[in-house]
Amino acid sequence: MTKSPVEDPMAVPTDTRSEIMDAFAGQLAAGGYTGISLVGVARSVGIRKPSIYHHFPGGKEELYKEVALRFTARLSTRIETALAATGGFERQLGELVAAVADQDARSISFEQRVYDTLELVSEESRSAVSGQYVSAVLDPVVDVFARAVGRGEIAGEPWFLTNAFFHLARAVDRSGGDEAAVAVVRLFLDGARPH
Repeated sequence: MTKSPVEDPMAVPTDTRSEIMDAFAGQLAAGGYTGISLVGVARSVGIRKPSIYHHFPGGKEELYKEVALRFTARLSTRIETALAATGGFERQLGELVAAVADQDARSISFEQRVYDTLELVSEESRSAVSGQYVSAVLDPVVDVFARAVGRGEIAGEPWFLTNAFFHLARAVDRSGGDEAAVAVVRLFLDGARPH
């Protein structure tokens, strides 16, 4: 029988764990992995540094991995929702632009910090984070592009098309409404359609 967190003194309270992850993510976005101080993370949460190791026995690297995987899961959910849009390939692309562009500048900076940190962590962490990003974020979009190539709607290698599309989508400023997203989809399709 599984004990509830109240009955089990060894259970990790999810609110403190989440607070630690949020504080770590803030420091990662602000100063990169090498600039993170676990003492600073603990202070911002109102706990002592040893408490971080209670929640994350692997310390800084485990925290990085968990924060990166959480970020990837959230991005994956937005992408799944976008790709579930009905109304054809062009509509899916528009929803995908919105899903990617809805990240604010801090999120885009954070995503870059997650990527930059991969070279600083163990192969196990690198493999877990990059593998999850590829399977949960990139592969579903690559599949959509591969099907569009198969139907003759666009031409090119699906991985290249995915990469190009993500770069365009991340550049969209959503503050002006949907016009920029529509323009990016048209620009992409103009370049990707068979000539």
